[in-house]
Amino acid sequence: MECAAVGRGLAALMLAGLPLAGWAHPHMWVDAQAEVIFDPQGRVSALRQTWQFDEMFGAYATQGLPRQADGGLAESTRKSMAQDWMKALGEPISHYFTRVTQNGATLPFAAPVDSEVRWDGQRLALSFTLPLKQPVAPGASGLSIDVFDPTYFVAYAFDAPQAWRLSNAPANCRQSYRPPQALDWKTMQQLAAIPSDVDTLPDELFAITKGLTHRNELRCS
Repeated sequence: MECAAVGRGLAALMLAGLPLAGWAHPHMWVDAQAEVIFDPQGRVSALRQTWQFDEMFGAYATQGLPRQADGGLAESTRKSMAQDWMKALGEPISHYFTRVTQNGATLPFAAPVDSEVRWDGQRLALSFTLPLKQPVAPGASGLSIDVFDPTYFVAYAFDAPQAWRLSNAPANCRQSYRPPQALDWKTMQQLAAIPSDVDTLPDELFAITKGLTHRNELRCS
């Protein structure tokens, strides 16, 4: 299944060399926030995201890494992690697990900027900015911004207050966040039963999880 690469683009690199025994789908959990950035002309120019990974992933991913006197990760280590992770996320299929569309057409991104990794002693967080190749005015027809991993290697949550924010937006712009449909208990049990070394989902589960998108609808009229 070609779309299995969506999850592997992030998970394969981030989990490389980590003991996955006992892990099932999803392999990691992310508390996410997103900021839609407007330029002075009132056009959407970029999307700034922060993904904070779960404690289990933080513990495994930082094992054996050099520490500073205060127990933190050295700046050079965090910079290297950010560069490696952004390279993995840039694969054409995964493409940062983010899609911006207008009138059904997907808008291309320029190269990401301002990527950084932070570590609070328990959880790692990745922040990065995705500029649009060409800024675009949402207008009355609007823009749709989707963040999702249809192979469900990564489970996102936009639960924090103001998890979606607008920066320098014109006064007539409004956003509407639509969370993914909740999985039923039977489906969650089926996902949990998939061995951690299986890198694709069964077709019947893939058909369900590919719809687990976090969508923000943005209109300016």
